[in-house]
Amino acid sequence: MRKQRTDLRRIAMVVAATSALMWVLLYAPTPYVVYEPGIAVPVKPMLAIEAGDELGDGDFLLTAVKLTEPNLLNAISAMLNSNKEVHPKRDVLRGYTKEQYAERQQVIMQGSQNNAIEAAYRFAGVPYESKPNGMVVSDVLTDAAAGEVSFQAGDLLLGIHGEKPSRSTNELLQSLLGISGAAESVSFDIVRNGKQRQAVVSADRFVSVKTNVQLLDALGIRSITELHELEPAYRDKRITITADEIGGPSAGLVFALQALDLLTEGDLSGGSRIAATGTLTVDGKVGAIGGIKQKIVIASEEGAQLFLVPADNFEEAEAKVKSLGSSTKVVSVSSLQEAVEQVGIFQAEAGK
Repeated sequence: MRKQRTDLRRIAMVVAATSALMWVLLYAPTPYVVYEPGIAVPVKPMLAIEAGDELGDGDFLLTAVKLTEPNLLNAISAMLNSNKEVHPKRDVLRGYTKEQYAERQQVIMQGSQNNAIEAAYRFAGVPYESKPNGMVVSDVLTDAAAGEVSFQAGDLLLGIHGEKPSRSTNELLQSLLGISGAAESVSFDIVRNGKQRQAVVSADRFVSVKTNVQLLDALGIRSITELHELEPAYRDKRITITADEIGGPSAGLVFALQALDLLTEGDLSGGSRIAATGTLTVDGKVGAIGGIKQKIVIASEEGAQLFLVPADNFEEAEAKVKSLGSSTKVVSVSSLQEAVEQVGIFQAEAGK
């Protein structure tokens, strides 16, 4: 009888230990996130123009990385997979939940779309007017120096309560300069999750504010996306972008290329599948992006013949293409002008 009880205890201990191990491997949260190959999709359906050039058979591909929060087993598996990258969650999400991070990326995407359209107008020589059309909080400070933060990423910042709405940080700064330091607090009108409300900030934080950078620090905001209404001189040249839930700044270059295809005669893609990634300023400068290895993987799988990448990402991208044995040609670009030129060179080499 005693031996039977001992055996039962051992079995119970083994079952408990196995259950605990399985919970740790499969269900316990980990302090990591994983970058995985995501999507490589044509942007042709995302852009529209009232009256533009007829599009050809080729495609400009938008590439995006998939971000996952793995269990321990998947984290270990990702560490052994050369097509994935494991990063500390605190370095990527920076205190945001995955949902808040995704919302922040969508806010940044709005600014990226504005930049792409404006850069395309400039390149194509389309006269336009750019009017400030609001401010969206794209990131907030999370360190101790920020104090209590009243704003969240995704907030539409309307201006000081009771004052004329501000459409840019310059306008907001001018409104603040007229506020007396004797006030205990300053209330700002914001729209959060579709509802208007107020965010209150202690007035003493604005005593020494004289620049836009100091203003954002005082508000506890790391960055703001200023939205602009772009009005081309010719109404039929107005371009709109609808990217649904895709977020981040890295689609600026590919959006601008597709916009140019709509604004100019001929088939800019030359009938090829051309992937492109990179941030883009309104004056056409291309900036570095993250997740380049994962974007190379998915672009190659989706049959991209040419991949235009920022100069700062080129070496890593080229190395990844070689390791995959892919036929995708990777080219470094630092401007929209270079991107267009490289597309032309690729077409000439391919005899198109």
